[in-house]
Amino acid sequence: MRVFWIVVCLSLFNLNAFAQNSTFELSGHVKSPKGSALDGAYVKIGEQYFWTSEEGNYSAKLPEGNYKVHVSIIGFTPVDTVVQLHKNRTLDFVLKQSINGLEEVMLEGHQHKKTSQQVLYVDNDYLQNQFSGSLASSLEKLPGFNAMQIGSGASKPIIRGLGLNRVAVAENGVKQEGQQWGADHGLEIDALQVEDLEIIKGVGSIAYGSDALGGVVRIKNNNIPNEGLSGSVYTFAKSVNNSLGGSAQIAYKKDDWFVKGKLTGLSFGDYKLPTDQISYLNFDIPIYDEQLKNTAGKELDWYTQIGLVKERFSSTISLSKVYQKSGFFPGSHGIPDISRVEPDGDTRNIEEPFQRATHFKIINNSTFVFENGKLDIDLSFQRNHRQEWSLFHTHYAGQQPPEINPNLELDFDLDTYGAKATYHHTFSKKHETRLGLDTQWKSNKIKGFNFLLPEYQSANYAIFAIHEFEPSQVNLWTLGLRFDYGTIDMKGYYDPNLYEFLIGNNQSEETATSYAQRSQDLDRNFTSFNIRLGWDHQFNDQFSSKINLGTAFRLPIAIELGANGIHHGSFRHEQGDPNLDPEQGFMADVSLNYRENSWNINLTPYAYFFNNYIFLRPSGTFSLLPHSGQLYKYTESEALLSGVELQVDKELGRWHFGVAGEYIYNQQLTSNRSRNYPLPFTPANNVFTEVGYQLFTDSKIFNATEVSISNRSVMQQDRIAQGEEITPGYSLWGVGYQTLLEFDGFKANINFRIDNLLNTKYFNHTSFYRRLQIPEMGRNIQLSIKIPFGQS
Repeated sequence: MRVFWIVVCLSLFNLNAFAQNSTFELSGHVKSPKGSALDGAYVKIGEQYFWTSEEGNYSAKLPEGNYKVHVSIIGFTPVDTVVQLHKNRTLDFVLKQSINGLEEVMLEGHQHKKTSQQVLYVDNDYLQNQFSGSLASSLEKLPGFNAMQIGSGASKPIIRGLGLNRVAVAENGVKQEGQQWGADHGLEIDALQVEDLEIIKGVGSIAYGSDALGGVVRIKNNNIPNEGLSGSVYTFAKSVNNSLGGSAQIAYKKDDWFVKGKLTGLSFGDYKLPTDQISYLNFDIPIYDEQLKNTAGKELDWYTQIGLVKERFSSTISLSKVYQKSGFFPGSHGIPDISRVEPDGDTRNIEEPFQRATHFKIINNSTFVFENGKLDIDLSFQRNHRQEWSLFHTHYAGQQPPEINPNLELDFDLDTYGAKATYHHTFSKKHETRLGLDTQWKSNKIKGFNFLLPEYQSANYAIFAIHEFEPSQVNLWTLGLRFDYGTIDMKGYYDPNLYEFLIGNNQSEETATSYAQRSQDLDRNFTSFNIRLGWDHQFNDQFSSKINLGTAFRLPIAIELGANGIHHGSFRHEQGDPNLDPEQGFMADVSLNYRENSWNINLTPYAYFFNNYIFLRPSGTFSLLPHSGQLYKYTESEALLSGVELQVDKELGRWHFGVAGEYIYNQQLTSNRSRNYPLPFTPANNVFTEVGYQLFTDSKIFNATEVSISNRSVMQQDRIAQGEEITPGYSLWGVGYQTLLEFDGFKANINFRIDNLLNTKYFNHTSFYRRLQIPEMGRNIQLSIKIPFGQS
């Protein structure tokens, strides 16, 4: 590792003179068909992005090479082209007018417009090139972003050390609703069909309400296709789990109408580990052929959208369905048994225990455009159906298997209805206001021979206002206000089999009754008022800053209020507290940015303080439920969370250098100062480094060709919460090659990479399987090919 950093530093110094001589200027003017300058147009050149000045001008200094150029602004049709830069060039753009609201539905009225929030932009090409089996794991190279892994095909996002129900995921303006509280299942999102994505770090609660403490992953699948027929075919293969998959999309637009269709299919086998044995609970469990049994899975997703685009009105209807099925390692459900992990000769079959999830979604986005404003209306319905299947087993005598689906252990069926209206009004070039109403109603039903979470109904009603004041080109002020009113109605659940079991084990009638009443009827309501203030300031052409201050909140969810059962994979009895209050806190972050001569440096310190952070804490007593281990209770405590994010990018001739690092420090603030612990599920401090070199810069066939080498170094995580174990540090190496192949009108994006090049054995501190002492995947060789067609 030390040698790698020395090589990087020497390259920076030795190639700097060469880079200066090989850097050229690409500049130009962006205007409308009538010749008026387009102020604030978004210009993306390669991986760098800019905004045009008040006169519509842009300018970029770049090394020699071929670059994809994208120019867009709200109300006009975007333009994409490829430019070969080997001398100073002037490139002007005239954008055709296309007044519609679809480009702004998900982005709250701004497409890469100046904002005071911390935002990272990701497009479909990036996601497909970095695809690692799931959406969250494909974004791990970004600063401040981590993934909570669940095997090889699922993961959950973690932003600034906050995950689960503290990170919101929204598609086309509608917040994704599933069983986010579980660390043993991922997001039901098709990562390969995401058109554009934004990661907002910091409090996104003003626009998205509860669950957005750490940030928001905003997915945009509302892009308007070009006139005529267009589409693409994407296919990939992975060696670590013999994964094969493909994704296809097609779109057709004529005049005011367009239609899209997307289809994705994945199949993967048991994934490989760099070890032949694991040890858990004093059991030595063999890993035959270095493959983790029953971790195979499959996924089948479809998406269709129809849209109408008029000058003063636009609307889309989107329907989608994501189906996922994946196995659990047999040792993660019940007591580990060597006989259960013996190979069966088929590494692709999915046996019990396994999980199955289906997410159906229908979204209607409509926009009405007025003289000085517009109205966005988002209507949605979601059905999230998640099941866990396991061979029927009873923890106490007397329990009979159900007559229907006897091996169905847990079944959660969640229906969510949502409606959101946002009115944008532009008073002048300096003042813009958004007023919004946001409502949501949820109903969750349960089945299965085991109990963890009661049935419930919940609702949330909110009103919010966001005002932007831009007194000059170098200053932008943002003020946001939000009021929420939430309700939850949970049904009680009584377990007579448990009562008889405890009485038979000489427990008192009072104790048996209290345990058998797994949940009580509960009817509660919550209110919360929050405020956020942001300031974006441009000191000069090189330095800029963003400062955000505000309150943070999150309403307690059903699992925290009413859980009372054994959570498999955790080997513990988890119990909710019906008296929990909404999480309340304060946050602040500062982003300092420097850009000059292809340098891009961003440093972002941040801090949160919570009055009552909710988390699972071991009680210090063992549960009376058989095979349950220690009793863990949802509790609340004052807490401090802080950290620093660093991102550095530099172009030196044909070389590209990138660094993304993160440091996190958090603490439970309890009355007994000597017993303070960090917060659970905190990612270790880490840094990702990548060096790339462009090839064939003069070729007309091989475009945007680059070879790269990367390293991800993760420090030892020894600041651990109650019940967690210290996770050793590790260092992972990877290599990659990518190119855009073009000849005779044919195009193909080819991406080849090797992850965990040295087949290193390591543990991810936030992984679901970390508790079982199961390391992460071994060496992976991956090839992906994307072929676009039509008017793309």
